[in-house]
Amino acid sequence: MLDLARLAAAHHRVLKDEPDTTVEVLGEGAGAVVRKVYRNRGSRWLQTFGRRCRARREFDNLTAMAAAAVPCTPPLAWSERRRYGLVAESTLVTGFVPGTETLKRVLGTLSDRRDPGTARTRAALATAMGRLCRHLHLAGIAWGTPMPRNALVVGEPSAAQLVVCDTPAALVLGRSLLGTELALHDLFDGAFSASRQRDWSAVERLRLLRAYAAGDRDLIRRCWRTLAKRPRWRHDAGRALAMLRFGYLRRTPSPRPTKS
Repeated sequence: MLDLARLAAAHHRVLKDEPDTTVEVLGEGAGAVVRKVYRNRGSRWLQTFGRRCRARREFDNLTAMAAAAVPCTPPLAWSERRRYGLVAESTLVTGFVPGTETLKRVLGTLSDRRDPGTARTRAALATAMGRLCRHLHLAGIAWGTPMPRNALVVGEPSAAQLVVCDTPAALVLGRSLLGTELALHDLFDGAFSASRQRDWSAVERLRLLRAYAAGDRDLIRRCWRTLAKRPRWRHDAGRALAMLRFGYLRRTPSPRPTKS
């Protein structure tokens, strides 16, 4: 049984404090945990009717990832507070992974791509991101939010060890997603959107895809051709439809990426 009050008395550090979300580190050493509190207001509160709370969704998704041996923050507990059957607040507790920084922030510190050491580190990180997405998709899990801010770099960036840390939008479907439209949504958000093209160079995106495809040249070509020309509006519309089909209607994903 977690004693959060005792952990907070020993050590309490706020990582994020916003009207809708508070993220804190409680405790020290191997027993430290991360507590995320999500608050719903207005239309967001109304949208929780008949749905699992965000903390429960993230807990379930992290549990599925851990069972599939995907590196992720360890899920420990969740709770919720409902009002009139709607979720007013939910709380997720995970294990704290020491010595980490978000991939987004690490990439920001590695801005001089002309430096050989920096280029090698960035290449290793791109490869690690591709392998992480492949691991998830082989396990039948669509990440849903594969942006660099939602992956943690453990230790030295040159070692390129990544951990998934944010998963409320993930879909656990129980069969391989390699080559499906759901996989393309993850790859677009992770490497090919306009924002991600500022994070990753074209060479780094290709390296990420090579790691993701594990040398399957046909898969690399099909993914690159589809993602490189995909407009944002089409991605957003397709992703919303995918969430409806696979998240709510639980349809089976098709085995090949559709062409844009």
